[in-house]
This record gives sequence, C-alpha cells and structure tokens, in this order.
Amino acid sequence: MRKLRVLGCCFGLALLFALDGCGYPTRNLEASVVDEFHGYRWANLAPSAPEHTLVVVTASGGGSRATALTLSVLRGLDKIVLADGQTLAQKVDVISSVSGGSVAAAYFALKGRQGFDSLEQDFLRQDGIGALLGDGLNPIGLATLATENKERIDLLIDYFNRQLFKGATYQTLLDERHRPFLVLNAADMVEGVPFSFTQRKFDLLCSDLAKLPLATAVAASAAFPVALSPVTLTDYQPCAAVGGKHWPPAWVDANLDDPAKPFAEPSLWYDNPQRATLGRVEYAYALGKRAAPGKQKRYIHLLDGGIADNLGIFEPYRMLTTRDTQPSFLGEIDSGRITKLIFIVINARSFSASALDESQATPGLFDMLAASINAPIDRTTAGVANQLRELLRDEFRQLALADPTHAARFHNLAANTALISVDFDAIADNSCRRKFQSIPTSWTLDSREVDALMRVGEALLANDPAFADLLRLTGARRPNLPSLAEACTGL
Repeated sequence: MRKLRVLGCCFGLALLFALDGCGYPTRNLEASVVDEFHGYRWANLAPSAPEHTLVVVTASGGGSRATALTLSVLRGLDKIVLADGQTLAQKVDVISSVSGGSVAAAYFALKGRQGFDSLEQDFLRQDGIGALLGDGLNPIGLATLATENKERIDLLIDYFNRQLFKGATYQTLLDERHRPFLVLNAADMVEGVPFSFTQRKFDLLCSDLAKLPLATAVAASAAFPVALSPVTLTDYQPCAAVGGKHWPPAWVDANLDDPAKPFAEPSLWYDNPQRATLGRVEYAYALGKRAAPGKQKRYIHLLDGGIADNLGIFEPYRMLTTRDTQPSFLGEIDSGRITKLIFIVINARSFSASALDESQATPGLFDMLAASINAPIDRTTAGVANQLRELLRDEFRQLALADPTHAARFHNLAANTALISVDFDAIADNSCRRKFQSIPTSWTLDSREVDALMRVGEALLANDPAFADLLRLTGARRPNLPSLAEACTGL
C-alpha cells in the first residue's frame, strides 16, 4: 500500500503539467568574473582534515530514506574523536551527493554537526509528501502554478527553503569559509551525464554559482522524472567575462580528441569512455551560442542525479585521479601533503518486494513506470563501492608506473586508504535487509522508520571491515556505535 501511495503522490504532482505557465524562471545569473580564484571553490575554503588525510563522503539518492541514512553516518563519524579533540565529522573535506542524500549533504555543509538535530526534527520527522501536495493542490497553489515564473519543481524548492535552507546560497557557504567542499550532482537530461554544481562547471556557462540558492541546487539533484519538472539553467556563453581568455579552457581541451587529426590515432574514448563523453558535453557548454546552429547549448535541463550517477562518486573520483579538475588532489599526493585517504560511500538504494514474478498478468502502468525509472537508478549502484576500490587501486598503480619519481607515494596511499561502504546489501540477515530496502523512496517516513535508519547507518559504518583501517589511519579509539543486531530491532 505504501508503494501505491508514493506512486499516487507522484502522479498527483504530475497532474499539474497543464498548469505550468508560459513564462520560465531564470534560475542562474550571469557571472561578471570568470577565473580560477573567484567564487565557491575548494581553495577558497579553510582546511578541515587531519594532517595528510583526505576525507571524502558520498551519498546516494533515495528520498528521505537517503537523507536519514546519510545523517546517521555523519552522526557516527561525529562519535569518532581524534587526538585534537575534534570529531571525524568535523574533518570531512568533500561531500558529494545525489537527490535525497543531497538534502543531508547540503545542510551539513551549511550547518555542520550543529545541524544534525534540526535536520532530523524539521525535515525527516515531517510529512514532506503531504506538504508538497498541500502546497500544489490548494486553490492558491494551483493559481500560482498557472502564472509565469512558477514550475512544479518550485514546490520542492520552496519546501526545502521553508524547512531547512531559509534562502541560503553558495555565497553563504563561502562566507562561512569552512569545509566540507559541497558537490551536489544532478543529471543533464539531454546528454545523460552527471552535472556537478561547482563553480568550475558554472564557469563554462559564464554563470556565478555563489548567487544560486542551495535549495535550487538540491531540488535539481532530486528532481524525480515525470513528477517534477527539471531545473533549467541558462548558458550565457559567449559573455564578456571570458573575453580575451583562451576559451574553452585548457582543462576542457585536455579531454578532447585533436580536431585537426580526427583519424590519426585512437580516440580518447577508448581510454576512458565516461570522461571522454563528459568532456565533449563540457566543450558544448563552453561554446554555448558559439556552436553551429542545431548544436547550440542555450539551456541545460537538469533532473535527478541518480539518472547518471546515483552514488555521487564520479566527481570525487575525477578529483583523485586526474589533473583537469578543481581541486585535483594529484598535486597534493605528489608533494606528500596527502598520504592517507578515507572514502565513505553511502548507498540507500531500495529493493522493494514484488509479486509481479508470481503472476502471468501483464504489469500495469504504475508498475511499468516505476520499473523504467527506479530500476536503472537503484540496481546499478549494487557493488559499485567494491568496483571503486579496485578502480582506485588500479589508478594508483598506473600513476606510480607513469611517474616513477612519485611511485612510492602512490603505493603508500594505496596502502593507507580506507574505503567504507554503507549499504543495506551488507546486512546478512535476509529479513532485516529486505525491511530496510523496502522503505519507500518518498519525502515522508514514519517515526519507526526514522528511528531504525538513525541506528542502521552508524551500525553499517562500524560493521565494514575497513572500519578498523579508518581507526588506524586517524588514531581514534573505537566509538560506541550500535550493532547490526540492535539496528534491526524495531523495524
């Protein structure tokens, strides 16, 4: 019944299609300055990690289920006390996220550990679906959506602002100047590639990320297809702010084949298809209206980031393994400033029980829609953390071979990496695992589900075999975290 209720709520929002106005809101503003030192960038935030240790957290989509699991893990990190008296939660360098995970990630970047309780009380323990439907289907809401400059996604933006962000922008994060560096991830619905909300990406659009409300970026990351409209960004290229600069930037050119020699050697696509594909899209962003008619990127339409990368790992992986990102951590590894890596992947994927395989009857419309949207998002994340572990180790080996002068440092980093996977799939007990995976992807959880998720994130963190490596790398004592047996009670 919960599954039908969630789908019914999605279709209730989708019924607002006909009420969209003829005008379209402008979400992002043109930049007056485009350079590597201006705006919301890693280098403009104060360091936070323990000496020589890089701490990265990624969080998947999954509605309030993902928000709660991410909050639980962050609370678990906050119980790991380091030698300087601070906690590991206070030392997170990068947090990258998608959809429901983005709610927790953005609020953590904004409020830090002081926001844990308000995130739980003001968001997780509220009826988000009821509020969204109430906002959209009451007479005033219907009339508002029928006017210019208001779309269905604004229901979610307004709700996030009302409950959590209170109008905060990326400039608010800049003013605070502390890490973690926040990377919210949506998906370019036309190109099917990740779109990370970073100033470097916004440089390509000649747009100022600092002026963008956090609620808008989080909503773009969580814009579930059909039920919600995309967040549409304006590509302002060409613009005065890049006049006189080499354009597109060199880091975009680095991921492109030589146009003067298209058949001279194998395409870069053979080495890394995902990077090559994204490079071509970023090149199109940078050209904007300069491109030939029919190929111009005037607007970028963004949907739920889970369509392209439901774990939010692509951008942090690029930061760790390439020199064409900002930040690129390879220089700090080269110099010995980074010698240890803690990488925590939070996966709140669902796997609801279904009776479809027990019947010959043709699945209905709701079932087919759910399968076509949810299955590609949820199923492809299974086992990705283990794949990431092998990719990182292989990449470090390749980097060591390519740069013998720094080979020892890359070998040392590989030996001092703790990659932890927080995933319901890691629960051995079949009944408990199925219960957590069956919590619906919704913006409403009952109190029993919230309580259980608050326990299981901490338990899964401590249950991972690499947790011992985390404690070794940080020099922290083992904290008092719940066991999986305790986390499975009460759900």
